[in-house]
Amino acid sequence: MRVEFTVKGRPPRKHGEKSMWARDDEAPFILALREEALAARNKAGLDRCFCSLVAIELTLFVPRSRLQSVGDLDSFITGICDGLQAADSKVLTYLHRIFQEPGREAIYPAHALLTDYDAQVASLLAGKVALDENQEMYYKVAVEPV
Repeated sequence: MRVEFTVKGRPPRKHGEKSMWARDDEAPFILALREEALAARNKAGLDRCFCSLVAIELTLFVPRSRLQSVGDLDSFITGICDGLQAADSKVLTYLHRIFQEPGREAIYPAHALLTDYDAQVASLLAGKVALDENQEMYYKVAVEPV
């Protein structure tokens, strides 16, 4: 069973010393990822995350002039892998307030959405695709058991 979804904007990224789950500049991107991941999982008829090895594909669609400046694929991959699993219990005490808002219980960071743990990732495929300058950035993610 392959779970695929598209998210507007850029992926979350892991960078710096502060947890991405607590950062003002990353929390909205994690939220968008988790909302779309949960919707796709539900649409696929799954009631929990994959508990086996998985393959993850990331395709980032970016206006041509921003292909280099948008960021490193490796930091986006790490952000997505971490965003699809449950947050480490150590960071749950200082999560960004956006995750506490009403109606977000299903995507609360204590819940794994598509992977139990990123050590389950057996295969990664990632790339950037150039868009016309007038197009908005977005990305596609696919997760499937291997």
